Amino acid sequence: MAIIRSLMKTDMITVKPDDLVTDAARLMSQDHVGAVLVVEGGALKGILSERDVVTRVVAEGKDPATTKVSEVATTEVVDVDVGTHVRKCAELQFAIGVRHLPVTENGKPVGILSSRDFLAYVAQGLERVIDELGYEQALGEGEDPYDHIGGSYGK
Repeated sequence: MAIIRSLMKTDMITVKPDDLVTDAARLMSQDHVGAVLVVEGGALKGILSERDVVTRVVAEGKDPATTKVSEVATTEVVDVDVGTHVRKCAELQFAIGVRHLPVTENGKPVGILSSRDFLAYVAQGLERVIDELGYEQALGEGEDPYDHIGGSYGK
C-alpha cells in the first residue's frame, strides 16, 4: 500500500503568521494552490485555505490588506506523518471535511496533500486497472494487444 510520501507535494507554499492575507492570497493565486501552510520557526502554526479567506475575511467584511494571516487561519490543524498510508489520509480528509492535509516529519512540515492530488492518484490507478483488464480480456480472446501491425510474431 502506498504511503503519503510518494504522493504529497513537497513544493509547499508557506507564509508567516504576521503576513497579510492579501499577500497569502496572491501567493495562492500565483502558484495555483488552494492553501498555504502557516509556518514560524520551522513549526506548523496553521493553514490558510481559500475557504478561510472567503468565510473569515470576505464574508466578515475584513480588509485582506490589513488582516494578518494569524487572525483568520485555521490553527487547530490535523496533519499526517510522511509514513501514513494514502488510504488513511483519504479517510481523514473525508472525516474532517478538509481539502488540504499538511504532511509532517518529526513534527516539521515537509509537504501537503490536496484532494486534487489524491483524485489524480486515484484516476491514474483506475486507468492502470482498466488497461490491465482490457489486456487480459484481449489475451483471453486470443488476441495480442501489443501486435499493432496485424501479423503474428511466430510467422
